[in-house]
Amino acid sequence: MFTLPIVLSILVNPFADHVVSYDAGKIDTPGYDDPAAAIGEPSRFTGEGVWPGVVSPFNAPWLADEIVSIGAGGHLTLQFDEPIVDDPTNPYGIDLLIFGNTGMLDGAYPAAIVGGVFSDDGGSVELSSDGKTWHTVQGALADGLWPTNGYTDSEPYGAVEGSEETSFTLPIDPRLTLDMVMNLNCEQLIEYYGTSGGGNGIDIATTGLSEVSFVRISAGKLSPEIDAVVDVDSQMAGDADMNGVVNVSDLLMVIESFGPLPIGGPLVDFNHDYNIDISDLLTVIGNWS
Repeated sequence: MFTLPIVLSILVNPFADHVVSYDAGKIDTPGYDDPAAAIGEPSRFTGEGVWPGVVSPFNAPWLADEIVSIGAGGHLTLQFDEPIVDDPTNPYGIDLLIFGNTGMLDGAYPAAIVGGVFSDDGGSVELSSDGKTWHTVQGALADGLWPTNGYTDSEPYGAVEGSEETSFTLPIDPRLTLDMVMNLNCEQLIEYYGTSGGGNGIDIATTGLSEVSFVRISAGKLSPEIDAVVDVDSQMAGDADMNGVVNVSDLLMVIESFGPLPIGGPLVDFNHDYNIDISDLLTVIGNWS
């Protein structure tokens, strides 16, 4: 008799689990001082009971139970139960995502045309493996690009939840810049996002650490708002569509993408050199499942 093998898997929570410490500092907007708002997944829908709407690049989360503010001189320290590992197999080599409440200015409201950003209040980022020794992530801004997008099938100012959720564990191509999306409409902007939910990407390798369990965000002159901190989902080698298997669809995606990888292109660059060639093709073949 033929029996199927039983595969046991443990679901790991990719979102920050605990608030270690919080100093509100000098908050610009009173009431946004609950650090527990940064625990769990980012917001997909905001304004319930007041002005409800989907969270999109043009409509950032704004309720007091969705984001916590860190005023000048303040900080927020979060802890993960499972360490975030520096994993070069992650998409683009990104290990960690921070979601704030930055949004895109609408240059032709309500047409949703990118005209700049608002609420990009920065905030420095430090990482630690033990909660004692800290390493600053140079150039990282906690509350900055890219704004959260909750659904792939909702309107930028939609009042009804979408049916297709984005992935909060998938980063955006780190080569994308604000200048590249200026004057684009929301649909064109989301083409760069793909199925990603946005967030500000961090590669742990830049700190020299192999894994971290603690993230500390400190405010400068402005008051960053934090919605969530997330561990990026790893990508199986050769699994271009990240569906858990490596097969002919992945092979075709690699073949169709041969040459320089366009920004926001498919996840077929397995060695992160942004050029799709025989090396990426052999990765698919070598990991066929």
